[in-house]
Amino acid sequence: MPRPVFVDDKDRQVNLGPELGRGGEAAVYGVDGDRSVVAKIYHQQLDAEKLQKLRRMVLLQNERILKLAAWPVGILRSRNGNSLSGVLMRNVTGFKDIHLLYNPKSRVREFPSKANWNFLIHAGGNVARAFAVIHEYGHVIGDVNQSNVRVSPESAVVSLIDCDSFQISSQGRYFLCGVGVPLYTPPELQGLEFKNVIRTPNHDNFGLAVLLFHLLFMGRHPFAGRFLGRGDMPIEKAIGEFRFAFTPDSARTQMQPPPNCITLAHLSPAIAELFVKAFAPSGVQNGRPSATEWVTALDSFSRQLKKCPNNGTHTFFQALAACPWCAIEVRAGILLFVGYVSPDGTSHFKAEIIWAQIASVQSPGAVPLPDFGHLAADITATPEARSSGWKRRGAVGIVVFVVVLVVGACLAASAFAVAFWTAIAAFAIGKSLIRKTSTVKSRFENEARATEARYTAAKERWQREASDQPFKAKLAELRKLAEEHQQLPNLRQQRLRDLERDLYNVQLRHYLEKFNIASATIPHVKDSRKAMLSSFGIDDAADVTPAAVEAVPGFGQFLTGKMMDWRRSLETKFIFDPKRGLDPVDVKQIDQAVEKLRSELELRLSRGQPELNEVRRRVLLARAQLQDQMQKAWMEMAQAQANARAA
Repeated sequence: MPRPVFVDDKDRQVNLGPELGRGGEAAVYGVDGDRSVVAKIYHQQLDAEKLQKLRRMVLLQNERILKLAAWPVGILRSRNGNSLSGVLMRNVTGFKDIHLLYNPKSRVREFPSKANWNFLIHAGGNVARAFAVIHEYGHVIGDVNQSNVRVSPESAVVSLIDCDSFQISSQGRYFLCGVGVPLYTPPELQGLEFKNVIRTPNHDNFGLAVLLFHLLFMGRHPFAGRFLGRGDMPIEKAIGEFRFAFTPDSARTQMQPPPNCITLAHLSPAIAELFVKAFAPSGVQNGRPSATEWVTALDSFSRQLKKCPNNGTHTFFQALAACPWCAIEVRAGILLFVGYVSPDGTSHFKAEIIWAQIASVQSPGAVPLPDFGHLAADITATPEARSSGWKRRGAVGIVVFVVVLVVGACLAASAFAVAFWTAIAAFAIGKSLIRKTSTVKSRFENEARATEARYTAAKERWQREASDQPFKAKLAELRKLAEEHQQLPNLRQQRLRDLERDLYNVQLRHYLEKFNIASATIPHVKDSRKAMLSSFGIDDAADVTPAAVEAVPGFGQFLTGKMMDWRRSLETKFIFDPKRGLDPVDVKQIDQAVEKLRSELELRLSRGQPELNEVRRRVLLARAQLQDQMQKAWMEMAQAQANARAA
């Protein structure tokens, strides 16, 4: 069936090419003979308001807007009629939806190796630039969402699409935006009918902050987290109640971020502050960060990044002590960025030479624990300790002598009662004298125990720092790394064999990965629930398992069952092909993982010789320092023990 022919507003014939996309309102086609534009043809007759809006937008086009938006550049009408049937727009078919960039799994599949975190930050700056230009001309995007922003995979240049839904300001009149996505709608507009609402740039600034949060936080929604209070907390409700899941004010919001993602602490203070301001209650009245503020902050942030020393695809804020992406990849078992490159640019690693350099480091050798027994002859109790001992022993002797003498005399005189009470009195007096001298002895004994503990700690430190064990442990660690490096070819072959043995499940996983949750129709699972799933790392049918879904806030047995029903309905249509063999994508991922491990091992081994030399230096230095410390501790212990014995 031949396609209809249209004419533009200059009566030039426009022939439609292949269909490029279709939505509920219109379909988009290529234009024969002109690849710079596309034609958007509406399914239904447009009302007078929309017709006037589109004509006004064509008149308002300018070079700055056309660089960053698929803005209407011409009107299309049927060759046989005068009514508007569609519009011509800039062709951005080479661009990709922004959610494919910030979602880790789709980024690995859809974007080149250079799409690291710096690339995402640069894309975020370009999104903010696009918003800033639209606002500068008095217009408002209104329906901010992940579907109307597209990104160039090569340059991170951004283009806004579906511009015919924007709120347009012209000659004192507003052509309103009658639609909106709740997940990007600010709290003050949640639940409102948009057809009569005049939007402001401050409303857009909320949606802009959500998009930027998606980019920097790997697709997490800023209001998707774990609610610590009672009941369910859907994202729309969290937005309406200003419960920013990543806020420092968690005592008020009662929200925790989802697992396996960065936090505001991993950003620069300037960027973190902008997010807090964008999602705080004060943003309604005092204004949220503008698009221009975001441009300045993101451009500055991109210059404050450093490369991870262990993974060349990781970049992070320079003030951090460690790379957060490495820890997340280990915990979550995912690959956040692809295209691994050696962090130090080394391309000719010679394992034999590196190991010879490591082996050339001389061991500090084993030394016994220092023995200070020969110093014992010089240790005698202090005069105070000896005096205390004499007094204590003398007091005991005197008491015994007096008691025996008095009691004996009384008994000789048959004064038994006197003897009894005299003995009691003498015992009480003696006990008081002994208690006084025993207090001094206890002090010396406590000091002896304290010095023994200090000497024991000194011995343990010697074993830990001054023995050759630290050197041996470091050398064993490097030897293990060298063995792992040698086994890398075998590791690759083993992983390929594992894939071949599990070919059915591998094919099933690839089949299920094609079904994105965000675009699927799943009973009772609406956009808010889908965004919550994505924030907890569940993006497609392959991610759906009972344990994973049940761990997501708001997904009890009922909704988990709906998700599993959806997955099972897809599995029934899967057809296994044993002749197809391994998927090149899987082989590539194995190669990337092995190359990543190779680069990390080579980097660590390259540092082996200087690190081993440093361990040797520290051991020898510790011996010189700890020898004196241990002798001092031993002398103090011996002196205290002598005092305790004498007292």
